[in-house]
Amino acid sequence: MMTALLELRSISKRFGAVQALQDVDLTLRSGEIHALAGENGAGKSTLMNIIDGILRPDSGEIVLEGQSVTIRSPREAHRLGIGLVHQEIALCPDITVYENIWMAHQQRGFLLPHKTLREKAQQVMNRLAPIPVSKKVSELSLSQQQLVEIAKALTLDCRLLILDEPTAALTEPEAQTLFTIVRQLRDQGITVVYISHRMAEIFALCQHITILRDGRTVHSAPLSSMTPDEVITRLVGR
Repeated sequence: MMTALLELRSISKRFGAVQALQDVDLTLRSGEIHALAGENGAGKSTLMNIIDGILRPDSGEIVLEGQSVTIRSPREAHRLGIGLVHQEIALCPDITVYENIWMAHQQRGFLLPHKTLREKAQQVMNRLAPIPVSKKVSELSLSQQQLVEIAKALTLDCRLLILDEPTAALTEPEAQTLFTIVRQLRDQGITVVYISHRMAEIFALCQHITILRDGRTVHSAPLSSMTPDEVITRLVGR
């Protein structure tokens, strides 16, 4: 059994009259690719925003490597080794790839020498695609910008990487490159949360799946014990 890196215990979150999450449990183990599945509105984004410190839960506990923690901000999440790559692009278009990555390090609360960070950014970028980090983001295609978002998270040396619909804007060759990188990260002991509606991707990449429906955890199991039809049945409740 792999050891638990992060555990969410009975997490609840309400927005006015809407109960977005109700007593959600999630266990993420070191060195696994863990699928998080659910229909739109099931609570996936709310749950990931709580892990990343964007939102605070109304109740419940977050346990990191056996210690209860409070994640008050994305900066604190970065310090704990948590990186979230949103589906929406959040880059500054009028500056370079390198400068966008530099800002991520500044927000984390420390700075590396510019030359060191530029070289590190290019090394990580080259693992995904041969995009010069001196290029302005506005010169890149949408799929290239998505790869820059992933590279930005990787330069922060995260041990938990959350990917929210990462292939939505990627071409098929770019998606295959991403899958190779994700498997390499798993082999290095990094835990990856993979959010996707695409069953083929989930079954090709992931070892475990947690399914949310109407803000609740309805199932969590090794993917080897399930079929795509069984996953879909639990997703929609029929």
